[in-house]
Amino acid sequence: MKFTAKHPLILASQSPRRKDLLALLGIPFDIVPSDIPEPDPQGFKSPVDYVRACAAQKAADIAESRPEALVIGSDTVVVLGKEILLKPKDRQQASRYLRKLSGKAHEVITAVCVQQGTEEMCFHESVKVKFYELPAAWIDAYVDTEDPYDKAGAYGIQTVSGLFVEKIEGDYNAVVGLPVAKLLQQLTHAGYVKVEGAHDYAK
Repeated sequence: MKFTAKHPLILASQSPRRKDLLALLGIPFDIVPSDIPEPDPQGFKSPVDYVRACAAQKAADIAESRPEALVIGSDTVVVLGKEILLKPKDRQQASRYLRKLSGKAHEVITAVCVQQGTEEMCFHESVKVKFYELPAAWIDAYVDTEDPYDKAGAYGIQTVSGLFVEKIEGDYNAVVGLPVAKLLQQLTHAGYVKVEGAHDYAK
């Protein structure tokens, strides 16, 4: 089973996790990360509004110079109560995040925006994640590694910190960073992608 795209495909992210997930489609793509600073979360009414704005900003930034391409922007946040946990800036913040998450359920929200020329399509996936109680020694040992610092909420479900997770409710890949199955559904429905041997594109 092979998929093909109507336009050149660009991933506007340097995340190796998103790269690996998008590669599951088997469609060649380029990586052109956006370097626009992310906005202040305080300026948004909800975490969903914030993460969708971040994804849209990434896609629009690259699509401006590559209007012929299908540009995919994505962003992920961890939300505990009303607090958005972004990538930790230092060891102290990473430890604080993990102590907050220990033994509790939280929400992981990944937004995806696809832009081709002036056309934009956005969606998001919300996943409930429950942590085990984390011994202080585990937290201390983990934040001494490099793993927490490029991940929202200071952990990655696909790395050793996935051992902190008791259960999830929702799309595992959305927690990793890209809900690729839903993305494929959206791209197919919009006519941007088709399975090889199918009829002409809808658009």
